[in-house]
Amino acid sequence: MATTTLDPLLRLRQSIAASDHPITTTSPEPPPASEATDNLAAATHLHFSNPQTSYPLDTPTRFISSDKPVSLRSIWFAWQKKDVAIPDYIASAQQLNEESGRNDSASKVQNLVFVERLDLITWLEGASDESEYIKGLESDASAARSAQVASGAAGGVSTIPSSAAGARVGKTVDPRLQEIYNGERRTGDRNSVLHGIKPT
Repeated sequence: MATTTLDPLLRLRQSIAASDHPITTTSPEPPPASEATDNLAAATHLHFSNPQTSYPLDTPTRFISSDKPVSLRSIWFAWQKKDVAIPDYIASAQQLNEESGRNDSASKVQNLVFVERLDLITWLEGASDESEYIKGLESDASAARSAQVASGAAGGVSTIPSSAAGARVGKTVDPRLQEIYNGERRTGDRNSVLHGIKPT
């Protein structure tokens, strides 16, 4: 089975939610018993069973730590060691890096800081829908851009403000102050909030 282009981080989250945990293998093909391995230092791929997909463990993910993407190997290792205390987690990571004998940073397990590890595990379990360490997908970014164009905040056709029609000419507002005003939530008085607007 060839590697797929779906997001590995999202695929891992879905498999954890379905209680269908992936297995580590030594090849990208579906694993017969001889290719499956529990040794993360020897493994090269993470294989998901439903649907059959496989990702190289050195694949960079959307999870960012120290301004660098974290490898799928480090993500899977953090998930496997989710119930382990921090000193044991760090010692296990160092031992795994020594066992692998590789010098490139992509194939080594990266130690995640406590807050990053906690945030990752919470997101993978599905207890949180957002993570400050996970970059959005490209589809999320394009949806946000479309929403900005639709709201008139960016791009699109510029509109003429109603005040420019001729009411008061010459009054200018500081752009920084206008940006703050645009970010504020519009509120009504007590009566309109409690009773609503009656149709006329």
